Amino acid sequence: MAFDEIIEATEVWSAAGLLKNKGAVCARPFRSPHHTVTDAGLIGGGNIPVRRGQPGHHGILFLDELPEFRRRVLEDLRQPLETGG
Repeated sequence: MAFDEIIEATEVWSAAGLLKNKGAVCARPFRSPHHTVTDAGLIGGGNIPVRRGQPGHHGILFLDELPEFRRRVLEDLRQPLETGG
């Protein structure tokens, strides 16, 4: 990871309360959700939007068996992929 990505990922982990005296996040987070994951489980959401589990900021999202994911879940990923956000 580039230095600015390390700083940004560390800030996100720290804000989520997951850093716990570990220092900087230097390795890209790797996420490989099961194809039965819900929209909220993959993207986050709810009345007070939250992301369960560990943040994947500047990480790798591996979608094994891509055609098995529900269309709605894949559509939720379209906008961030198209805008780079």
